[in-house]
Amino acid sequence: MKKEGVKIGSPFVRESETHEKIHIHLKEHPRGLTTQDIEEQTGISRKAVEKHLQMLLFSNDIYMKQVGSARIYYPNHRYHHLDFKYFDFGKKRFYIDLIDNNYGKSLLVQQKIKEGEKWIMKGSVFIPLEAAKDFLSNFKDLMNSKKLKEEIAKG
Repeated sequence: MKKEGVKIGSPFVRESETHEKIHIHLKEHPRGLTTQDIEEQTGISRKAVEKHLQMLLFSNDIYMKQVGSARIYYPNHRYHHLDFKYFDFGKKRFYIDLIDNNYGKSLLVQQKIKEGEKWIMKGSVFIPLEAAKDFLSNFKDLMNSKKLKEEIAKG
């Protein structure tokens, strides 16, 4: 017998639904929300909210600002444009996006690995847009360095 308000289904499906519900809720509130706000407005337990906020932070779908003792969570705005891409390298996929939030615009490079049917985020780096040319110049210098060329040649 089904309890009122209790979802039936795979724990993985419920987990995914909770994750998406929190992410969508934050997108609908771009001025930011606290953990307590999200808990009260969505009916999701505080423990689950905190867990999913950490996952969303790790995947750079949201960002957090500490205001006194409160943590305020905000959605990152991603610009999906034809100039921004991804490329595959074996089972790894590297995404390059432009992110805009209160910290400014940044290039976001993310590494994801395919596990089953999903791409799981494994790491990322933000490059402030105003520093992108300097970053690329330094990266080019590194790629042309003798020591790195020797390492690449070793395989």
